[in-house]
Amino acid sequence: MSLKLENVQVTIQAAPILRGISLELGLGERMGLVGRNGAGKTTVMRTITGLADLAGGKIFWNGEDITLMPPRDRARLGFGYMPEDRRLVPDLTVEENMLLPAWANDAIDGPQRLQFVYDLMPELTKMSKRKAL
Repeated sequence: MSLKLENVQVTIQAAPILRGISLELGLGERMGLVGRNGAGKTTVMRTITGLADLAGGKIFWNGEDITLMPPRDRARLGFGYMPEDRRLVPDLTVEENMLLPAWANDAIDGPQRLQFVYDLMPELTKMSKRKAL
């Protein structure tokens, strides 16, 4: 499996946000996006999931061009992200909110994905059973 972005460009309200971003991730690879506020990290994730419109470039999944694929179809492929703001389901716990994308896609590796997140951010384990809001 591979994800490839080629010369991706995104403009929001006439302001260029992503200017020719290219990256490739192969099977089993993970990547972190690091940068200051406004650097485009969220826009990269929204673009991959189909929630931001491309002004140019292409996105490929396993060699297939998914640039024009609707977000719901990308979600079925397993694409998703958790926004940094508070768009959480308040009646669910922190852990349940993190598992929502796995549940929506009937992912059998939800517990492994969750453990990966806890390994990256161990402080979340203390909050896992709290209500999200």
